[in-house]
Amino acid sequence: MKFFEDLGSLVEGRWRDVNYDERAFPEIAAQALAETNPNRHQYPWDIIRWLHTTPQLPSQRDVEGRFGNPPITLYCSPRFHIDVYFWLDGTTSIHQHAFSGAFQVLLGSSVHSRYSFEQEQHINSHFSIGQVCLNSAELLAEGDIRTILPGRQFIHSLFHLDRPSATVTIRTYQNPEALPQYDFLKPCVALDSSFKDESTIKKAQSVILLLGMNHPEADSFIGDLVSSSDFQTTFLALRAAYECLTSNALQNVFHLSTGEERFHALLQRARSKHGHLVDVVPPVISETRRQQDILNRRTYMTTSEHRFFLALLLNVPHRTNVLELVKRRFKDRDPVDIIADWVMELSTTRLLGSREPNVLGVDGLDDDHLFVIRCLLEGLSREEAKEALRREYYSGQEGNLEGEYEALFNSLCSSTLLSSLLFDSRMASITY
Repeated sequence: MKFFEDLGSLVEGRWRDVNYDERAFPEIAAQALAETNPNRHQYPWDIIRWLHTTPQLPSQRDVEGRFGNPPITLYCSPRFHIDVYFWLDGTTSIHQHAFSGAFQVLLGSSVHSRYSFEQEQHINSHFSIGQVCLNSAELLAEGDIRTILPGRQFIHSLFHLDRPSATVTIRTYQNPEALPQYDFLKPCVALDSSFKDESTIKKAQSVILLLGMNHPEADSFIGDLVSSSDFQTTFLALRAAYECLTSNALQNVFHLSTGEERFHALLQRARSKHGHLVDVVPPVISETRRQQDILNRRTYMTTSEHRFFLALLLNVPHRTNVLELVKRRFKDRDPVDIIADWVMELSTTRLLGSREPNVLGVDGLDDDHLFVIRCLLEGLSREEAKEALRREYYSGQEGNLEGEYEALFNSLCSSTLLSSLLFDSRMASITY
């Protein structure tokens, strides 16, 4: 397309003038996007029409569509290329880049989260343990531009709010100084996403085979594996084992009612070789499962507001930060009122094929639940919320409220969506 050929020529000339200094490329790319504004001059569906009708495309950098639905290369030169990434329900992992550049939101909006990784233990060049820390979260709208820096100075994730969304990216190919390119698994693992060791892959696949066929010696085989392998292989094998052992479908077919107990036994086998390193496995698996659960529930979200709510629950770990972002998007409304409205709306949305009463996983959500939710959002403690409920609905009544309140509180705690919003205050506030 001529527009992107011109954009590529502009970037090429300016970068050549500074002798292709990689450190200068992010600002050159961002400035070129700001001057040309693709979001104002390129209708996303014209790009698709061009894709369908052009006799010859530029060399496509991501033929398999691993990043985008689909990714389309619009301009390709020896040192950099320009892509557009379309997204339907895609959400990026927490990751860093082995390249540099800049991107602009062409269509839709997203929650953009920035992280840091505080390494505590170097296992090998492809695997580290530490703390994945959320530093900031922001709302990106059409036209917004951000630079991409190589390595750990730019660890981020994107949750796309609109369906579809599209992003224009100007990027280099690869900076050897920024390798390897890590993915980060909250709360504590950095994993080289490009590392493909055949032996490790086959061992993890064999775990799926043994548990998938309910082999009578599966636990013995896998126990031997995790008690004799390096820790990276052990971590991947345990992750695969947990997924199989706790899969609802698998339990229904093979009556594996003791999946959690069996996994715990495998952890103990792994601990015999790796000691305290094994302690990182359960929290990573738990958080991964929570994230996937929220992403699965997003399928049932039909409004941009509800998708926005889920994006916050997925990415922002603290109640006060969620309220702040809601306030930024809806400036003239009380964020507590907005979230309370969303909760009521989602309480009537069912999950297809699930026994849960609604997307929230809270049975019989009523005025008492909503009152307590509002109290907790406003910062009241558990006991303060209980006392406020007593004054509001049970003033002058005899009897012990403790049992009813305990059941109400526990139902909120068990909700995949609401528990982290209402009760998880482990991480300090972040900046915006």
